[in-house]
Amino acid sequence: MDRPPPGAGNGARSIPTPDQRLRVFISSTMVELAEERQAVRDAVTGLRLIPVLFELGARAHPPRALYRAYLSQSDVFVGVYGESYGWVAPDMEVSGLEDEYEFSAGMPRLVYVRRSAPARDPRLSALIDRMQAAGDVSTSSYDDPASLRELVSEDLAVLLSERFAARRAPPGPVPGRLPTPVAPLVDRTDERAMVLGLLRDPAVRLVTLTGPGGTGKTRLALAAAEDLVGERDDVWWVDLAAARDPAAVPSLVAAAIGVPAEGPVLELVVERLASRRALLVIDNAEQVLAAAPDLWHLLSRCGGTQLLVTSRSLLGLRGEHDVPLGPLAVPGAGETSPDVVATAPAVQLFTARARRADPSFTVTAANAAAVAEVVRRLEGLPLAVELAAARVRTLPPALLVRRLTAALDQALELRDPDVDAPDRQRTLRTTIAWSHDLLDDPDRTLLARLSPCTGGCTLDTAEHIGAVHGDLDVLESLSALVAHSMLTATDTGEGEPRFRMSALVRAFAEEQLRERGEEDRTRLRLAEHLAAVAPAAGAGLLGPERARWQARLEAETGDLLAALGWAVEHDRADLVVRIAAPLARWWWARGLVVPLAEIAEETARLPSAAALDPDAGARLAWACGLTRVLRGRAAGAAALLSSVVAGARERDDPWLLGHGLVALAGTRAPDDPGLPGLLAEAGTALRRSGDAWSLGYALASAADAAGAVGDRPGAARAHREALELARRTGDPLLVAAVLDRLGIDAVLGGDLGAARDRLAESAELHRQVRDAAGLATCLDGLAGLVLARGVPRAAARLAGAADAARAALGVVGEPLLRPSIDRLTAAVHAALDADDEPRERTAGATAGPWAALDAGLAALGAAEEIAARPPSRVDGRPVAPHSHRSWRRRHDQAGVDGRR
Repeated sequence: MDRPPPGAGNGARSIPTPDQRLRVFISSTMVELAEERQAVRDAVTGLRLIPVLFELGARAHPPRALYRAYLSQSDVFVGVYGESYGWVAPDMEVSGLEDEYEFSAGMPRLVYVRRSAPARDPRLSALIDRMQAAGDVSTSSYDDPASLRELVSEDLAVLLSERFAARRAPPGPVPGRLPTPVAPLVDRTDERAMVLGLLRDPAVRLVTLTGPGGTGKTRLALAAAEDLVGERDDVWWVDLAAARDPAAVPSLVAAAIGVPAEGPVLELVVERLASRRALLVIDNAEQVLAAAPDLWHLLSRCGGTQLLVTSRSLLGLRGEHDVPLGPLAVPGAGETSPDVVATAPAVQLFTARARRADPSFTVTAANAAAVAEVVRRLEGLPLAVELAAARVRTLPPALLVRRLTAALDQALELRDPDVDAPDRQRTLRTTIAWSHDLLDDPDRTLLARLSPCTGGCTLDTAEHIGAVHGDLDVLESLSALVAHSMLTATDTGEGEPRFRMSALVRAFAEEQLRERGEEDRTRLRLAEHLAAVAPAAGAGLLGPERARWQARLEAETGDLLAALGWAVEHDRADLVVRIAAPLARWWWARGLVVPLAEIAEETARLPSAAALDPDAGARLAWACGLTRVLRGRAAGAAALLSSVVAGARERDDPWLLGHGLVALAGTRAPDDPGLPGLLAEAGTALRRSGDAWSLGYALASAADAAGAVGDRPGAARAHREALELARRTGDPLLVAAVLDRLGIDAVLGGDLGAARDRLAESAELHRQVRDAAGLATCLDGLAGLVLARGVPRAAARLAGAADAARAALGVVGEPLLRPSIDRLTAAVHAALDADDEPRERTAGATAGPWAALDAGLAALGAAEEIAARPPSRVDGRPVAPHSHRSWRRRHDQAGVDGRR
């Protein structure tokens, strides 16, 4: 838009006189904002400046020509906006209000937006959004005319202090004024309250918001500072994002508070702030941490001044209060309800940003699962969530999930479409690279070498894979990475920290590892380390440090599987056996039989498998045979397990002999006459091995075989002996497994009270250790018990959940126990008609095993409460008290086969 130079008229150039004062053009609607116009006029005249206001009335010129002439002779533009967009003349496409703003381009522009404007015209909202996105406009919010006058006075005073060298100074926001956020603050209620609580304590002088790049530190600092504006003499904003030289920080602080950067700058700042209650918000301090002593000097000399700092690292000053900022909360795993998903803070941020790109976007039943998965994969990192949401038109949630599933490093390339986004946050890659560039070389090296640890790592792992021939001090670099928010140190509850990096940082660090040419060497060191840890972990699961090892294995399951995959890919059968074999119980409990079975079969085909020593080769063969049995492929396992047994006898390996015999028993028919002898030999061998856990497991299998042929008393006796051994080992997994079997014995034997006690205890143990595999057996036992208590529909749901749990794990269960479970299943089938049973089983399968467990226990409790009330009359006659006891005894002995 063409605009004449200031003072132009009739082709002659205007020459300012020495007493000419600054002219301030005031733009606003006239009726709605009459009080605000007067407040701004008062602020302008109070500074001995000239207010320029356009008023409609009798003029010899058209309105547009008048206000443009006024604007062309003004030096500063002040715009005030409330709800009205203003009048649009017949010959114009925009209102005079918008036209005044457009015509003011090239002069300093101060914009003030009323906070409370519920009926704001959408066209005005769009104009305000454009103003806030512009790089040459200072925007502030105000509450009433009085606060507006104060804001305008302060902003104009700052402009005057800049001593304009020309009538048209370079455009830019007013230094020091709190910028107006372009997006709402989502969640952060607790952190905001913490910051405000600290800053309202006069004894607190320095609060630092720390966290990785993109966590929203700046946005939270702005919100907290806005809350304190009315409680301080001054609240100033100091942006250090462009600073690289720590020596420049005092000058930047001086510019923000309106102090000329001449002479001893720091002392001038101190002089300005010494007698005032001021809050300085210092943003992006991480790259100029060496300026911390200057900030301490400022605090020590200005008793009423406080600092609120945002940084990826602490300043390291005395009295510094750290408020760490982490990711936003995401929906729970598997959550798909749109109402629940939409309430998660990360989803709220996703939705708010997505609506800027697509105003119709909302969380629906169709996209809730995809939106939840997107924010989970991005781990709730606010910047990542916003960058993903900004592309919602071209990358809808379902497509985003597929891209992030294929390669998380694609998220690093998500780009902010806003042209005014800071360069350091233009993409996730630049955000992480900003922090990475601030690290010393040893710290960058360690970050890259720790990237294969998907679940984080303990100190011993970091030391083993992080240092090569002592080339760096791992502990020192770990401390630096935590200080720079590239790693987080979490308390495991066992006195040993675990060092984790976010998935996005890890994707970046993996790229660095590949660029360094160290990926294979680092993964080899990790695999060798896990091979050394596995035996200690296997033994530790049965000792007093069970909780510590269980927590560690939970965190490192992904790394263990990745190391096994790497070893297979690189033909290292020895590493596969060393990592996998000592943790056989762990794989089963965590429902990982199928992936371990596939790894075992692939390993057996490797060229290096032929070179394994006899013990390692036999354990690999046993693993292949056992997992085939558990997956329902007994026919393909018999010959392999027979060779394992023969080799164990030859080498006199009682442990492998016992386990080989138990697995081989699973390939025989339940009525095979040689089965009892096979299992008896297994028990003898395992007694000789001294492994109480394995002996308990073998006794439980022998008891299962007795139950399979209907020997319920024999099964119960052997199961009780196995339980005694299991309790002696202290392993909750084995205890729960035997309790499940005793519960089934009791149900089939008609002792419902004992069945309830056994199954209730096992259910609690399964829940404590999240035993996915054993839970299916518990659900089967509960199905039989609930059926015996007269609730067949609930029984069918439990049976359906048990079958679904096994199907999800890819196993059929233990063959010797299957006949007893089949009897329970047949009873449930017989209790319901052809329509009800499949419907109820499907409902149980859909609910999931843990929800089905809770529902089954609730149904059992309700049924037993009813059963505890004996009938008061039979055939219209009162029942004698002694008959109640007889009724209860008969009821509790009504097993599955004796139901009425």
